[in-house]
Amino acid sequence: MLKPWNNKSLLPPPVSMFLCRYKFDLSAIKHVVNNINKVLSKQSPLHREGAICSRFLYKYDKKFQNDIGYRNLRKVNTALKKYLSLNLLKDIENFIAALPSENDDDLYLPTRQMLEYIMLRIIAFAEIMVRICVCSKQAAVFYLDRVKRGESHWMSLLPYALLSRIWSMSMVLVQHSTTWYSNLYIYLDKLQLKGLPFLPDSYELPEDLEQWLDLKNIDNFGRFDWAQRKNIDVDNSLIEDDDNDLLDNILDYVNKMSKDETVSDEEDKIQPLLVNPVPSMDQIQVTGSTNIDHGVALSRESFKVLLQSNKEAPPTPPTPPPQEKYVEHTYKKITSTDALKAFIDREEDFRNQSNRRSLTKHLSFMQWHSLKNSLLQLCDTDSKRKLNKTFYKLWKEKCLDYLELKKL
Repeated sequence: MLKPWNNKSLLPPPVSMFLCRYKFDLSAIKHVVNNINKVLSKQSPLHREGAICSRFLYKYDKKFQNDIGYRNLRKVNTALKKYLSLNLLKDIENFIAALPSENDDDLYLPTRQMLEYIMLRIIAFAEIMVRICVCSKQAAVFYLDRVKRGESHWMSLLPYALLSRIWSMSMVLVQHSTTWYSNLYIYLDKLQLKGLPFLPDSYELPEDLEQWLDLKNIDNFGRFDWAQRKNIDVDNSLIEDDDNDLLDNILDYVNKMSKDETVSDEEDKIQPLLVNPVPSMDQIQVTGSTNIDHGVALSRESFKVLLQSNKEAPPTPPTPPPQEKYVEHTYKKITSTDALKAFIDREEDFRNQSNRRSLTKHLSFMQWHSLKNSLLQLCDTDSKRKLNKTFYKLWKEKCLDYLELKKL
């Protein structure tokens, strides 16, 4: 048997009122339900993310249908559809409409069955949000791993960002739902039963929704670990040398490396160089002959001859680059298939070089390729007359007429 909060076909109790003859804080319960109405009416960002998720699944269904992360993403989309079909906002609006105004003389309040139905809807809403949180995080683990490995990283960033936004919104709504439930639970005993009981005899509403959902261990749901393990269990039999112990994490490794570097710096200090004292002039003894060589006298003619021989040859001026042969580039002299092919090649080179001599620089890339393909088909024409006539017709239609329209 399905639990009442999980029963999709559960019908709301009939709208019924009872006369309250004791003191009741009407403004407090109105404040709670108005807060619920205000939060639920501003969930358009979550609806927009749900629409993006649905479109992403439709577009990449065949490409990623066997991917584990994609399967979890489909679970997120299914949970979002259940959230939309729940329509908790409409139930809250009906309950607000049943509350009396503070100016009424007689205080008629809704029955306890109506409040129990609202609380069951909040439990179902919280369960759906927890399901979205868990599945979105499970899917994000696989897409983040793909991004780290560089495997289809561009196609993985989109669902990863989408799942991150959905997860953050659903976590906020889970916290809101537990607060709503706690604020409404205190009014159960203050409202009276009227008619048949709404809940089964063997079922009781939980007192603390946060503890019932076990939100403290939400990151441990499923079979994935979200956080990196801080302690790594190492088999002692693998350790052969005490000096080469396996390290628990990267921080210990960095600290050990920094300590080793400081020790090595202290051991390998550079010793200062010992500089020998410079001897004084009195201690310098000049050995050998002290005769000064004054050279040999040269005549003026011999000096000129020596000077001319030592002069370097003047540098040769650089040879200017050969001038390119100017070739006339015009479409008016196409009379053969060879001339047509040469014209197409020159035009292609001028376009690639952004040369002003290009005759089709006003055409886009796709327009030039369309014209080029049409001209290349003319190269198979044997008749020169037919070639000339067809060429001018194509050139006027795809180049000259477009240029005139562009000027207008």
